[in-house]
Amino acid sequence: MLNQIPLPFIRIKSNYEVVDTSEQARNEFPSVKSFLDLIDRDSREKAKKLISPAHRTFNLELNLLTKEHPLALFDVYGKWTADEEANIIVVSKDTRLQKVEGQLMTLQKRLRNTNFELYEKNEELEESIARTNRLSGPFITLSDEVALVPIFGDLFEEKLQAVRKNIYDAVYGGEFDNVLIDFTGVGIVKKEGLQGIREIFLALEYMGVQVIIIGIQPQHAQQMKSFKEELNMTYIQSAKEAIRRFLIES
Repeated sequence: MLNQIPLPFIRIKSNYEVVDTSEQARNEFPSVKSFLDLIDRDSREKAKKLISPAHRTFNLELNLLTKEHPLALFDVYGKWTADEEANIIVVSKDTRLQKVEGQLMTLQKRLRNTNFELYEKNEELEESIARTNRLSGPFITLSDEVALVPIFGDLFEEKLQAVRKNIYDAVYGGEFDNVLIDFTGVGIVKKEGLQGIREIFLALEYMGVQVIIIGIQPQHAQQMKSFKEELNMTYIQSAKEAIRRFLIES
């Protein structure tokens, strides 16, 4: 799911060799073997000092070579893993949060359209509904520690079963610290759906994962009030703010 990251993403080794890139990065930057080849020559020494395993995380401004411009100014955010590889996200200085928000909204719209298209199919109706339920809560990896689960439509038991499987399979297979659950596209939450939400939040908490709820509507907040005290949940109004706090600034 690397290509779902709504910003250019680059993974490098400690010698600056490029290991992997997202589609966004490939569209923005020319293909290079070393990350240093993207950096303005006058800034490379500065980059070597800060982009080093000696600093677990780093954040700096760099002029980078792009496909459209010889040099453009970017914020560069990164974190080193235990394997001495750095996961890097680069953000244009002019459109930092706007770009994140815009691309995230595009992703949500695409998923919502897929959801409606599946419902309109007449052939193999049961399989179509099952597939729709799975697509109503996709698990999208944003980084090694952060994932996004945008949920769409009314919440009932069958849909929550599919969403629950998406989340559990992904969390058990990774090392996520934070899961952002986006309620922006949620409609009616039925009683059995409310219980299913509680079970998901409780299971994630037991797995050591922090649940961050995005875009919750007043009626949903009132419904969840009954188990708010027993669970350690964080509420954030917008996806833009959540991305800034848990992906860009972390």
